[in-house]
Amino acid sequence: MKRIGQAYNVYAVFIGMTSYEAMGGKFRQSRITRIYCLLINAICLTLLPRAFWKSAKLLSAADWMPSYMRVTPYIMFTTNYAAIAYTLISRCYRDAMLMDLQRIVLQVNREMLRTGKKMNSLLRRMFFLKTFTLTYSCLSYIPAVFIYQWRAQNWSNLCNGLLVNISLTILVVTTFFYFISLWHVAKGYDFVNQQLKEVVSSQSMDLKRKSKELRSLWALHRNLSYTARRINKHYGPQMLALRFDYFIYSIINGCIGTIYSTTDQEPSFKKVFGSLVYWVRSFDFFLNDYICDMVSEYQIQPKFFAPESSMSHELSSYLIYESSTRLDLLVCGLYPVNKRKWLQMVGSIIVHSSMLYQFHLVMRGGL
Repeated sequence: MKRIGQAYNVYAVFIGMTSYEAMGGKFRQSRITRIYCLLINAICLTLLPRAFWKSAKLLSAADWMPSYMRVTPYIMFTTNYAAIAYTLISRCYRDAMLMDLQRIVLQVNREMLRTGKKMNSLLRRMFFLKTFTLTYSCLSYIPAVFIYQWRAQNWSNLCNGLLVNISLTILVVTTFFYFISLWHVAKGYDFVNQQLKEVVSSQSMDLKRKSKELRSLWALHRNLSYTARRINKHYGPQMLALRFDYFIYSIINGCIGTIYSTTDQEPSFKKVFGSLVYWVRSFDFFLNDYICDMVSEYQIQPKFFAPESSMSHELSSYLIYESSTRLDLLVCGLYPVNKRKWLQMVGSIIVHSSMLYQFHLVMRGGL
C-alpha cells in the first residue's frame, strides 16, 4: 500500500498537481518541484483551451455524430477545462492539507503499531478498489488517443489528443487524494473504536492505565475530527466543481455513447472500450461518496460494549463528547455527501441523458 501511494505521488507531481514529494514516509517540497509544478500548470492552462477546441471539433466532425448534436462536445470540454483550471489554481490548498494529513497519519500508524491493531478488512478492500479505478482510468486515457484517432494520420492531432487525455487524468487523480485523505481519517476512527472496546472490556488493565488510554483516544478522536473538517472545508469547492463536471460528462457521454454504440461504422471493440472507461469512472466517483459515509459511521459508531455499572468518569465524559460531536460533511454547506445523494445524482443523470437521447430520436425521425 505504501508503494501504491508513492507511485501515485510521483504521477501527481508529474502532472503538476502537487509540489510535495513522498520521501521516507514524509512529504517534502523542494525548489525544483515547486518551479516544475508552476511551469506545468502554466503550460497546461495556456495550451489546453486550443487543445480542447481541436478535440471537440474532431469529435463533432465524426461521421456518426448527428449535426444537431455537434455542440455537445464543446459543452463537455468547456466544463472539463473549467474543472481542471480550478483544480490547478487551488493547488496551494491541497498542499497545505498534506501537512495536516501527514501528522494525523503518523499519529494513527504509531498508535496502531504500539497496540498491535490491524486495519479493517473493509477499508483495505476500499483502498484497492479505488486504486484499481484510478489506475484503469488513467491508463485507459492514453491508448484511447490511438484507438479513436489513429485514422487522423496527423501527428499534431495525436499530440493534441495526448495533451487532452493526460490533462483529463487530473480530474481523476484529484478525487483520489480526497478519497485517501478521508480514508486515513476513517482508519483512525476505526482504530479508536477497536482500542476503546479493548480498554473497556479489559479485566487486567488497572484504572489509572485505563484513564490514560481514554485520554489518549480522546485526543486522537479530536484530531481526527479536526482533520476531517479541514479536508471537507478545503475540498468542498473543488469537489463541487468536480461533481458538476462529472454530471455534465455523464449526461453527454451517456447520450453520445448510446448513439455511437448503435452505429455500424465503428468496430465493436471501440464500443466496449469506451463503455468500460465510462462505467469504471462512474464507480470511481461513487467511492468518493461511499468513503464519506464510512467516516460518518465510524465517527459515531454505537458503544454497546460499555456497561453502565463499570463506567468510569473518564469513559462517561468521553462517550458524552463523542455523541455530541457528529460530523456533517457538507459540500460548501449545500448538501451532505453520502450514498443516498449519489443515487439521487445517478437518477438525475439517467433522466437528463434519456431526454437528450429522446431529442436525438425525434430529430432523426424528422429528417
